Amino acid sequence: MSDIVQYSECHSQSGGHVRFSPDGRFIATAAGYRLIVRDVDTLQIVQLYGCIDAIEDITWSCDSEYVLCSIQKRGSAQVWSVSNKEWHCKIDEGPVGLAHARFSPDGRHVLVTADFRLRITIWSLCDRSVYYIRFPKHVGKGLDFTSDGKVMALAERTDARDSVGLFVTDGWKPLRTFPVASTDLDDLKWAPVGDILCIIDTVLQYQVLLYNAEGQQLQSYRPYDHALGVKTYAWHPLGHLLAIGSYDERCRLLNSLTWQRLAECSHPLNLRDSFSEDGVAWIEPEEANGGGYAARRLPLTIPTLRPNPDKANPKVGVGHLEWSAHGRFLATRNDNMPRALWVWDGSSMLLHSVLLQAGPVRSAAWHPTQQLLALCTGASKVYMWSPRGCRTAPLPVAHELSVHTLKWNASGDALLLLDADRFCVCFVSLPAEPADEYDLDRRKAPAPLTEEEEQMLRMVADGTPRMTSSAGDADGGADTVEIG
Repeated sequence: MSDIVQYSECHSQSGGHVRFSPDGRFIATAAGYRLIVRDVDTLQIVQLYGCIDAIEDITWSCDSEYVLCSIQKRGSAQVWSVSNKEWHCKIDEGPVGLAHARFSPDGRHVLVTADFRLRITIWSLCDRSVYYIRFPKHVGKGLDFTSDGKVMALAERTDARDSVGLFVTDGWKPLRTFPVASTDLDDLKWAPVGDILCIIDTVLQYQVLLYNAEGQQLQSYRPYDHALGVKTYAWHPLGHLLAIGSYDERCRLLNSLTWQRLAECSHPLNLRDSFSEDGVAWIEPEEANGGGYAARRLPLTIPTLRPNPDKANPKVGVGHLEWSAHGRFLATRNDNMPRALWVWDGSSMLLHSVLLQAGPVRSAAWHPTQQLLALCTGASKVYMWSPRGCRTAPLPVAHELSVHTLKWNASGDALLLLDADRFCVCFVSLPAEPADEYDLDRRKAPAPLTEEEEQMLRMVADGTPRMTSSAGDADGGADTVEIG
């Protein structure tokens, strides 16, 4: 692995506030009250700024020109220019305080949410104009922009009822507000393609609502009642599938034609060979000292943890869910099986691989353009999976870095590795990945469905019996991979 991976020296950081710029050329780092901007290739300091107090969050503008530093204890935010050190901006919210700040999609407006969710203030960096939106429901979530950045959706709650407000970002004028059929709206997100808005209800009730931009409800999906519901969710890069991970340890996929379940993936304790005939288990040896994995076919037993029911946010259910580039694969982690990372084939939704680590999987991230998955477990190593196999890349002994978070830059040639108070960069040199037929197809818009395919999906929506692919679990029940 050393022929394709090299490591930089370690540098200090505070609070885990280290961010790649959107163009992948810079790294912004918080070190107390200082903001340090470094060149990715050399890690030489490009700019150094001093804020009024300790930095509590960092955000880049979309064009990598500005860096926004949130200083919540002071109710302020500061914006710095990378290209012009003389230019800077300070935003002071005064007595209403500052709970969260972010850039708008154009990178020239800053959206600031006040304490106690009193309002959102929109500050223009160009003409100093200010706009106000009253009573957002959440801080840091419940707000999303369409893929073209022209419309903002905001979760609101008035008179104990949830609603969604749509705003045109050109002038921040209200477009429409419509009520939603949620009990206690938790989050929302636009599809990456089209104008479909996904709304997630409270964790106490499994309900996923789909609306169009006109405010018309397209679907209310509720697979069960009286149990904890959605834990994480992710749109397919092309927007025609919605993956939903829940506390019942299953991942369900909804299709964009009927918004009914198309497939369901479980995370059983005992994986029999019939669960996935082509599935491969990659097992890290307990005392691995730099080598690779041991590969084997199913069956396999996955180690589990018993969650503590007396604690909030129990470690159970699908807590990590992420599509690969072009949606070729889907990676999941069931939180009460913390040592296992599951990789599902995006076309069949059958298990492709399961990685069984020596320690709990702390973080995992897909390469932005290739089918390469990087993960870490808190050890001084980086693990990488691709359809061709798994490898381990130990860090230099002198680094003494316990990697618990990792992030790719936009070009995919640099991987950021973080521990509690330091970071380094892993430089990855990869050969051009041969484009298979799946990838070529997925880079284009999905082809129109045939009449037979439409009829099949509508049968699913109507509850008509259909063929399933399933495997028996240890108790003789049905473990799950159902293909609608």
